[in-house]
Amino acid sequence: MKKIFCLMVVFLQCRGRMVFCQSPGGVASNLTLWIKAGSGASPSSGGTLTGWTDMTGNNSFSLTSTGTGLTAPVVVLNGLNFNPVVRFTGSGTDGYRLLGNTSITMSEASVAGSWTGNVMNNRGAFFSPINNGGGGNSRYYFWSASKTQLWVGFGPANSGPGYVMATSPDSNVPVVLTASGTGSGSMLNMNGLDARTGSVRGGYTSTTMTDIPQIADRSSSDSKMNGDIAEIVVYSAANSTTLRNKVESYLALKYGITLGNATSPISYTSSAGAVFWTGLAAYQHNIFGIGTDNGSGLVQTSSNSVNSGSGDGTGQSGLGNLVLKTLSPLTNGQFLMVGTDSAALTEETITAAIGPAAAIGSKRLVRTWKAQNTGAVSSVNLSFDMTGLTLSGASVATNYYLLIDNDGDGNFTTGTQTYVPASGITGSLISFSGTSALANGVVFTLITVPSTVFVLADRWQGFTASAAGSSVTLHWNTAPDLPIDYFNVYHSTDGTTFIPIAQLPLTTVMPPAGMSYVVSERGAGTYFYRLRAVLKDGAENYSMIRSVRISASQRLKILSNPVVGGELKLQFHASASESVIVSLFSASGSRQLTRIWSVAPGENLLTMDIHRLGKGLYFLRLDGGHGYETLVFVKSTGMK
Repeated sequence: MKKIFCLMVVFLQCRGRMVFCQSPGGVASNLTLWIKAGSGASPSSGGTLTGWTDMTGNNSFSLTSTGTGLTAPVVVLNGLNFNPVVRFTGSGTDGYRLLGNTSITMSEASVAGSWTGNVMNNRGAFFSPINNGGGGNSRYYFWSASKTQLWVGFGPANSGPGYVMATSPDSNVPVVLTASGTGSGSMLNMNGLDARTGSVRGGYTSTTMTDIPQIADRSSSDSKMNGDIAEIVVYSAANSTTLRNKVESYLALKYGITLGNATSPISYTSSAGAVFWTGLAAYQHNIFGIGTDNGSGLVQTSSNSVNSGSGDGTGQSGLGNLVLKTLSPLTNGQFLMVGTDSAALTEETITAAIGPAAAIGSKRLVRTWKAQNTGAVSSVNLSFDMTGLTLSGASVATNYYLLIDNDGDGNFTTGTQTYVPASGITGSLISFSGTSALANGVVFTLITVPSTVFVLADRWQGFTASAAGSSVTLHWNTAPDLPIDYFNVYHSTDGTTFIPIAQLPLTTVMPPAGMSYVVSERGAGTYFYRLRAVLKDGAENYSMIRSVRISASQRLKILSNPVVGGELKLQFHASASESVIVSLFSASGSRQLTRIWSVAPGENLLTMDIHRLGKGLYFLRLDGGHGYETLVFVKSTGMK
């Protein structure tokens, strides 16, 4: 019996005494109203609204209406960045509102949502006290009266309220709005920035209002909401700048809304006070992300920017919408955020001036994106919507790669780069499934047509040559749609003149694991190999050239084999400064990862992130200034 009693006491402390286990942005002090469409709007499965629960427990709301021929508000799933909204269709005095039953103190309020309808018309208010102020003047939070007039009316019940004005957002443009009863001067923010354009009576005439709240109307009952309400948060006192940023960060992340702009970038802060997006002028556009914040009760597993996408992730035409999705649940404090620069969504050809060297001749988007990864978020799914864009790669998945600048300076000619091939195309969506390449700070863009070396590599899906003593094992795979009759293996000692040394028939289809052939060489030296695939109609297709240097010691070494965990450590010996390219292939010959390093003379420690790879056999191929080397390693899960 004691255990049951203790649990009841904890519950009462979490809600009944206004000390909340979860709160918007973790800001619990003075919280008097918290309604969100995703938790408390009924029915939770979507449909005509029957009720809306105040998360603070202070109010119970009843649905009332004025007028005839009305459309009731509905709960719309995936209404705003994969989160529900409550959609109202009011017009002036006609429509629905939700009436509370308990008086609360209102001072600072933040909301997330949007208006619909003609921007020049009265599109309604988010919420208000139920009673007018002195002189019969209306009181309310966030009333869109016209394009140039977004108002907040704030003041006591026994004297005239004051008013602050801003410019209304366009219809169907979601925003985060904050107003605070801070007295003379007042405050009205839109997406984290001061939005004030004018005032009446010098601004708000009190710091608080105490009354019963109502949702989707003004106190004068003449401005029924026409639009979507996702969330409303009300405090009985003004928050500090730091706490206000936490609340606005929570709403912005959850609903895919960008705070700040390139002129005034704003950082996003978690309930624990950690900055999970650092305001950056160059990339303060179309910010969105995934994350888990226990203090806010936030679990955002899919996300896109409302500037380029929609509630269910469908991209707006011509805007190159990105969608991030988690592969596994994120833990508290893990966030992966993405913002873009302002460059155009047009193509350019990669030259030596814009690099990287391995991709010269390929086409890429001019626009770049930056990732901020907090708490080591690993594998995610990323998609790019090419609706309304003319891309040279068309609908061929093998034409597309993420080109990732690992040092994050946006200069693809310096540091190292990673290439992530598209996993497929469905309709207009280019998918990159299970990628772990979006490390903290990286900058990335999209290759839309690869150069010849990329095309060959993907057509052959990997061709490796590895030496063990004087024996060289060739291993390869090809695209499954190639109707191959047989393969020729070619050999060379100078890389120029090749002679056939074997013919291997393909009696059925290419085995999933690929094919292998062992060549016995005479001894130390550098040897070159290539393959020819002869198709059943007589056409032929040549592989890339691979080389192996047989010597007493190789320049590339694996420091620990098998590899346990997600980090592959390599040692590379260089006699002079040079660039080396290391590619990783699966046992079936499919390229998984490519990294480029600039190395100094002597021993160089190189690491590759292989968290996303499953256990099994893999090949490493070194492309350097002294030919190719191939190594084999095993990824293991360790001892059990």
